Amino acid sequence: MDEQVLGAMQKWPNVPAVYGWLSLSAQGDWLLHSDGGARTGQAGEKIANEQIRHFMNRNYAATAGGEWFFQNGPQRVFVDLACAPYIVRLADNALHLITHNELPVTDISQWLLDEQGRLYMRTEHGAAMLAGRDMGPLTSRLQVMSETAGAEAAGIPLEQHHLEALQDGGTLQVSLDGAIQFSAPMQKLDSRHIAGTLGFVREPTAA
Repeated sequence: MDEQVLGAMQKWPNVPAVYGWLSLSAQGDWLLHSDGGARTGQAGEKIANEQIRHFMNRNYAATAGGEWFFQNGPQRVFVDLACAPYIVRLADNALHLITHNELPVTDISQWLLDEQGRLYMRTEHGAAMLAGRDMGPLTSRLQVMSETAGAEAAGIPLEQHHLEALQDGGTLQVSLDGAIQFSAPMQKLDSRHIAGTLGFVREPTAA
């Protein structure tokens, strides 16, 4: 977090947190909901100001209970999550992965695919979902790895019959581009259980 934010937290430690004013969309956009209307179906307004977005990106964190927030000076603004705490996309070079708040993803320890075809992952930063626009380019680079193969062994492309095996409750060892740091078990999981499995809260509430 920014030094001035940490200083403000120490100077004013008891500022009440707010809920329902901020959300993170499935595309990785910050949305502002006037009058705290995130829970009433209000669409929200995309925060387009680059300086504000960078400030929010730097000061995004989570509680021990998996509730994500933006620390706005001394005030904690909890975030409603449309899908996951991080939305991952392909970087501009189309080679690397990066989160919606510009953190490079260098390690994946779990892949999850839900019934809607959305791809989730457990990264070194926390739970993430792949942005829909990158599903085609990225899934074409996923490989099924042999459990007995060495770290340098090449995998085979992830294909429809592999997905059918997942549908029946199977587990596959899957890697992005065959890289060992992106090699992890993949399972199919109902979207209702994604948040609990990956350890985050989609709609934080005051205790």
